[in-house]
Amino acid sequence: MDLIMSQSSPCLDDLLQQDPESRAEFCLQYLASHHYLFGLEAKQGWVMLSAEGDACTPLFPDMQSAQLWLSQQYPECKPKKITLIELQQTLFGQWREDEVLLMLFPLADEEEGIMVKVEELQAALAEEQGGQ
Repeated sequence: MDLIMSQSSPCLDDLLQQDPESRAEFCLQYLASHHYLFGLEAKQGWVMLSAEGDACTPLFPDMQSAQLWLSQQYPECKPKKITLIELQQTLFGQWREDEVLLMLFPLADEEEGIMVKVEELQAALAEEQGGQ
């Protein structure tokens, strides 16, 4: 099972107490260093939400945080690992074309998270990877 707990990473309980910006930054750093995130898979594909009139899909740094969200919001779905390669070669292009925003590490009880365009996440990821 993929967990975000390690000596250099905060535990999930600590992350859940962070503000949306801090969780989004952690999610980006996690993707840059681990090369995967988790999305929410439904029968028809990735879970899509409507936030402020925009279509978005939530992304999480690990299975545990995705499962917490699912248990309260979409119990019929399941967390699915998405590799950085799959994001770059397939999903980013599809989501950009469909104008889907990415919600980084929302909280289950608030559905609150930072929403970014695919291009913004790609640019931030390139910057993060360049700094490593």
